[in-house]
Amino acid sequence: MKKKPRGRVPSLIGGSNGKPKRGVAKRSCKCARCGETIASGQRYVAIPKLGGGFAYSKRYCDECFQEILAKTTVDLEELRGI
Repeated sequence: MKKKPRGRVPSLIGGSNGKPKRGVAKRSCKCARCGETIASGQRYVAIPKLGGGFAYSKRYCDECFQEILAKTTVDLEELRGI
């Protein structure tokens, strides 16, 4: 059963996020938002966190990434004044 995601939906608009990249899990890991297991061989999206002494990526399942894209679209529309 899928867990309810924690907190508000993040946006890709911000100075600390890098360019998202799609990948295939070489070993199982967890989605950074909902905690769902991303199994070995399953696709995920990695969003790098930049700005520190080193960069690391948070991995998200496809469902959570779609929510992030929707939130980013809403934020862009607000900035455009639509």
